[in-house]
Formats: sequence, structure tokens, C-alpha cells
Amino acid sequence: MNYFILFFAVACIAIQFSINKFYQKRFVTNLKDMLFFPFVCGAIGALFFIILGICMYGKLPAFSLFSLCLSFILAVISTLSCLIGILVMKYGKISAYSIFMMLGGMILPYFYGVLFLNEKISLAQGIGMIILICALPCTVVKLPDEKKGSSKFYYILCILIFFLNGIVSIISKTHSINISAVPAENFIFYSNLWQTALTGIAYFIFASRLEQPQKADYENIQKSRADNNLAFLTLTAYSVISGIGFLFQLISAKTTPAVILYPFITSGSIVLSILLARVFFREKLRMFTIIGISLAIIGTLLCS
Repeated sequence: MNYFILFFAVACIAIQFSINKFYQKRFVTNLKDMLFFPFVCGAIGALFFIILGICMYGKLPAFSLFSLCLSFILAVISTLSCLIGILVMKYGKISAYSIFMMLGGMILPYFYGVLFLNEKISLAQGIGMIILICALPCTVVKLPDEKKGSSKFYYILCILIFFLNGIVSIISKTHSINISAVPAENFIFYSNLWQTALTGIAYFIFASRLEQPQKADYENIQKSRADNNLAFLTLTAYSVISGIGFLFQLISAKTTPAVILYPFITSGSIVLSILLARVFFREKLRMFTIIGISLAIIGTLLCS
């Protein structure tokens, strides 16, 4: 049963990458559009998980000062990760984004498990970790005969997404094993609530400054309404799918060691997200990207 939950979490993670890419390509033109993403997702996620919690327990979310404080930190990190992720999608491909994000979510909590949770590491796992680290630069390097290399700004974004998602995984693992923690769905509710508040303040501050006047004719009004409806449906799908995936990951984290949990999620989500990117966005894989993916899979298998 636990592996079924992990498989479902992997599928949710891969699908959310594709939805993120679709939103970036279709709707993002300025900072306002970027802030709209985590604001709406946080609000929908909070509503979804409070309803889920009430249905499961028949009462409002349980309270814990530990969970409340940790959920605030998680909301800040997750919001930054979401915004930077949109930029990574703008300047690069899903393949690079998924590898940096997922390997960050694996390597950092892996060392956290070894250093702070006394989880054992074998020789094969150590070799696998070295291979995983080597896989990271392969996804952003280009051959000399290719048209244009990635900018320094893009490299910085990839490194940031690596560390931010690693911190998210460490926070989720820390919460899952603490006796003072509330149930996983309650924790996600608190996190989404904080995210909505933080991005809502930022959104309404920047919205008036970034608002572009448009010609007020019937055709433009109808197009704007259609775009808004599609954007809202896209964000609803993203928030529900990503929320369920994260919930299943938190549930698995209670009983699955970090040295097994994160390699499993990493390898599966990288492969599946790249397949979806190929199908829906026609993304082509470069030689170094294929090498990076291969190294990521081999390293993950050795770590598991």
C-alpha cells in the first residue's frame, strides 16, 4: 500500500510540472501574473484541505504551535520556489527544472537523514550520491556547436530551485516525525493559508502598479473573461494535484526512511515529467540532458 501511495505522489509531481509550464507559456507576462499563481493556488489548497480534514475527522483542523510555525516557514520557501520555478520554465525546459528541483528535494534531505536522524548509508548509496551530484550540471551545459548557452541568470535560478526544494523536503520530513505535529492534511492547510496571506498582500500591492489599460470593447472583455476562466481552472487543477501529491509524500515520510523515500520520488518524477514534456510541449532532449537524466536514474537506483 505504501508503494502505491508513492507511485501516486510521483504522478502528481510530474503532472504539476506540466501544468506549471502551461501556465507560464499561456498567462505569465509580468510579476502580477506570477504572484497570481501562488495566491490562487494557496487559497484553493487551503479550502480543499480544510474540507478534506473536516470530512476525515469531523472537526476543524487541529492546532499545534510547532506545526503553525513550521508551516509559515514552509509557505515562505514554497512561494519562493513556485515563483522561481515559473522563471526557470520561462528560460529553460521541464527536463532541467525537474532534475534540479527533484535532486534538490532528494540530496539535501538525504544528508539531513544521515547527519541528524542517524540513518545509515552504504557504499553503493555514497557512490550513487556522487553520481547524482554529477548529473546536475549536465542538464544546463550545451555543446560548443549549439546556438546559444544558458545565461548566468538561468544557472542561478536552477541552483536556487535546487536548494529551496531541498529545504521543503527537510521541513516536511521534520514535521512528519515530530510527536507535536498535526495530521498531514492539517499541516498543508496551514501552509496554504500562510501562502495565500503572504502572496495576497504582495499581489494587491503590485496589481495596481502593473495594471495595463485595455480597450473596453466587447471582444476584449469576452477574451479576458475566457482567459481568466481558463487560468482559474488551470490553477485549481495545479493546487489540487500538487496538494494531494504532497499529502501522500508526507504520509509516506512517516514510515519510509529518507534514504529510500526521496530517491524513489526523485527518479520517478524526473522520468515521468520529461515524458509528459515530450508529449505535450514537444521538448527535445539534448545529448548532455540525456546524460544527466541517465546519471540521475543510475544514482537514484544506487541510493535506494
